[in-house]
Amino acid sequence: MKKLVISLILFFVFASASLYAQDQISSKDAKDHVGQTVFVKGKVAAIFTSNKGNTFINFDDKSPDQTFTVAIFSDSKVDISKITEGCTLTVLGEIKDYKGKPEIVIDKNEQIISVE
Repeated sequence: MKKLVISLILFFVFASASLYAQDQISSKDAKDHVGQTVFVKGKVAAIFTSNKGNTFINFDDKSPDQTFTVAIFSDSKVDISKITEGCTLTVLGEIKDYKGKPEIVIDKNEQIISVE
């Protein structure tokens, strides 16, 4: 029952974020939307998993020239098995600045909107 309530709360939080989010933006434009909750769509250029199990998905070019990054920390349990280099990925979240690069930290499967 507790898991159901938590799941419903998360659903409504993300549904609300979707309603208030801007239209979808390109990964190349993410730098102009820091602090906003938006849908970001772009081409995956590289996927890197650190020794600590954290995964970083770079868009449009490999690090350090990526235009946008999705960070997924090891304790999040987010399923990224369908995400491959070269695919088009759409995610939802708040864009933050990390060392001069825009990124979204994903901690829920529901933040991965589509993998094409």
